[in-house]
Amino acid sequence: MFKKTNNLLQTFEAWVAAGSLLLLLAISVFQMLMRNILGFGYPEIDIISRHLLVITGLMGAVLATARHAHIKTDALSLLLSKSVKNKIQLPLNLFSCFICLALCYYSGIFVLDEWQYAPANERWTLPFTLIYPVSFALMGCHFILNEITAEKTSHKIV
Repeated sequence: MFKKTNNLLQTFEAWVAAGSLLLLLAISVFQMLMRNILGFGYPEIDIISRHLLVITGLMGAVLATARHAHIKTDALSLLLSKSVKNKIQLPLNLFSCFICLALCYYSGIFVLDEWQYAPANERWTLPFTLIYPVSFALMGCHFILNEITAEKTSHKIV
């Protein structure tokens, strides 16, 4: 059941990442054509492009976390044996999940503050900021799901 949930989440995340990248490419090409051929562009497209770039990057980070391909910052892993790495994998994944959920909480506060204090003419961009808490929550879920669905010796240790 957990593997199926993990696979469904990864499929959804891949579609979101691919869709946002495709949309980013399409509106960027449209904006370049408008500026170079007709001599004007839409300033809203630049704002949307920035947000789509963030969505694509964060969904890529979520997918990397789901596939154990995320950036590892622990310098000691080079010095540890494989058996020790397997023993500390659970605490590291739990700690990483806790950090991601804390970032989800504080990014949720950021989104609520943005909604409260943003000028009325800028509120149309605020739904894009929901990607911050959503992506951190998904990363936290993947750290837990990866630990639940992992077999004893199947951790991809790099």
